[in-house]
Amino acid sequence: MKLLIRGIYSTALAKLLIDKGFKIIRPTKSQMERFGLTNLAIEPDAVITDSSDRHFIEVKGVLEVVNILTSEMRNFFEDLIILWKMKDMNNSCVRIGFPFEAMKKLDELRSMVTYTVPWHHYCRAGGETLSSMVSFAEDLVERGLVSPEEMNKMFEEQVKQFTPKLGSKIRIVHVKLDGGRIILGPGKVIWRGNETIKVLRRIMSSGIYDGLGIPKQVGDYAVTEARKLDMWTKTSYYSFSGNFKGAYYNICTPVAFYPDQIHYFDLEIDVVYLPNLEVKIIDREHLEQAFNQEIISSKLFEKALKQAEKISYERP
Repeated sequence: MKLLIRGIYSTALAKLLIDKGFKIIRPTKSQMERFGLTNLAIEPDAVITDSSDRHFIEVKGVLEVVNILTSEMRNFFEDLIILWKMKDMNNSCVRIGFPFEAMKKLDELRSMVTYTVPWHHYCRAGGETLSSMVSFAEDLVERGLVSPEEMNKMFEEQVKQFTPKLGSKIRIVHVKLDGGRIILGPGKVIWRGNETIKVLRRIMSSGIYDGLGIPKQVGDYAVTEARKLDMWTKTSYYSFSGNFKGAYYNICTPVAFYPDQIHYFDLEIDVVYLPNLEVKIIDREHLEQAFNQEIISSKLFEKALKQAEKISYERP
């Protein structure tokens, strides 16, 4: 089973898949150095590349090989998001999303091969600026200019600074389990502390608030509260005059903080808090559907369900 692997996850995935019996062909220079590979200029059975937003990989190739590869990855990672874009008798294309826990395991895999800063893949997925920061830090260690222990400590401190700054304008990147992206904002960070932020957005359209079933009016505003790596965000809606309209808890994969955005995969199930103080869990059937379609694992399904039940009881 011959693979061509490119992108920010390539070293970690090569380590995992070589250990599972796959062969890497047309390796990059770094892949040859790290794994002792030779340049086999033959056609691959499957190709792995990054998605444009860097939070997914795309696997394209022979159906049987893609199926085996996907199964191996599903067994290794507990929280993957697996989407089938195309499938016929001979070929397949799969998108595989990496939430935070998967990125941690990717870091562990990569560190078995070469020095890897903490939060390596988390930062790589955050854009070119953060990706360059990772490369610079790891190069300093590889050249012997900074010890691994010292760099680990410095880098951990640097990542803590990713919490969006007070007063900054950021986006909320909400990735659906069908692969679609909903980008909310820009919103303004109006509160920041203890790796938690509150983001204010003005409502510019009318209609009905999803899940709450109450009128949405121009002039309303929303305040979204998010804490780094929590599996939920809370958005409270208010009228122009400040009257509370309701709150919506979105259950998601651990929230990633970047200087200009927060990012997560929506797990479909939600909790709503109505003005009459009624609290209810909604859209559980969508979570169940994602599990039945093998988009998410049983463990991620259980985590999402337990999180929704906890919120409905505690009302944080």
